[in-house]
Amino acid sequence: MRPCRSCGASLEASRHGITCPRCGAENPGVPGAAAALPDTPAPAPAPTPPRAVKALLAVAMAAVGVGFAVMFFARVEPPREPAPRARQLTTQLDALCFVDANGDDAPDPVLWQDGKTRGRVVAVDGRSGQGIWSSSELDRPDALACPDHSTVLAGGESATLHALDARTGKPRWAASLPGAPDEIAAGEGCATVVLKDGTATGIKLGGGEVADCPTAPPPSAITGQFWERKKNPQVVQVADVEVALTAPAEGPPRLSAEGRRGGASLWKKELPVRAPLSGGRPDLFLVASGGAAIVVGVDVVGGTELRIIALDPATGASRYERAAGYLGDRIVAAKAAGPYVYVVSGAAVSGAALRAIDPATGGTVWRATAPPSP
Repeated sequence: MRPCRSCGASLEASRHGITCPRCGAENPGVPGAAAALPDTPAPAPAPTPPRAVKALLAVAMAAVGVGFAVMFFARVEPPREPAPRARQLTTQLDALCFVDANGDDAPDPVLWQDGKTRGRVVAVDGRSGQGIWSSSELDRPDALACPDHSTVLAGGESATLHALDARTGKPRWAASLPGAPDEIAAGEGCATVVLKDGTATGIKLGGGEVADCPTAPPPSAITGQFWERKKNPQVVQVADVEVALTAPAEGPPRLSAEGRRGGASLWKKELPVRAPLSGGRPDLFLVASGGAAIVVGVDVVGGTELRIIALDPATGASRYERAAGYLGDRIVAAKAAGPYVYVVSGAAVSGAALRAIDPATGGTVWRATAPPSP
């Protein structure tokens, strides 16, 4: 017995051809016999892709290969490190003047950086608040003035006055004085220097030679500790109106303001702020900017929170009055130049900061950052 190669049925062994009784296959047990029917057609060959498709596939494979090659051999740039954060500028002094330090025809503030025992003169971009340059260090910095837009005069504890280039902060000349400089008043091509012993001398701005300076204010106008903010009253000109700010010499230093035109009083009012005190005397801060008289004082009740008031020069009406706690707990200088009011204020211990204030709103435009060290 042997199985049918087509259906597996059992077949009797025989030398002759047989037919499977189950499936009808002929010679199903003979190895090599054809299982297919004689008339069954041969299977058709598998279709091949068109020539255009082959070309597209070849191009795509080539592009992929090139891409991998580029990725492998291309030089990948390392990620850039973030720029170091600029250090905020602090000062221990109230000196503030202006030059054109970057050639954009806009006033740029100049002040002392640090300044308690050693300090540098620094110039700050008046538009952005970014530091432009800083000078070499001076011991016990004190006197500072900008007699013109291209020169900065600075002095410390030594009997030397240094002239710095307003564009670079580099020294131009150094003048030997009879004593340490205290205050500087600029004239036309010259300056008067008041020394710490109360005497005064004149110098030429071109080279520091000693010479009288008749065009500078007299020494009596710039003497006395913190003489700028101790003026009482403070007076500014806003268009054709003269605005005066006054504080009583005794008692609570409640501020009052008056507007005058041609000597005639236009208005007079008491303000809802007091003058801050230093050395037992009131400090008055009044500037003209943005077509208004800007007053900086402290609140009447506690006398600790700084406030900013903008007065209309023609009527005395308050355009705005806002708390200015962002200025810190004390103010040491306020000056107007260009589009902004520049305020030096902050904490007595950590040092004061320089800020630009928008006269239209009283808000901060920027806080100054320190320039790189020379």
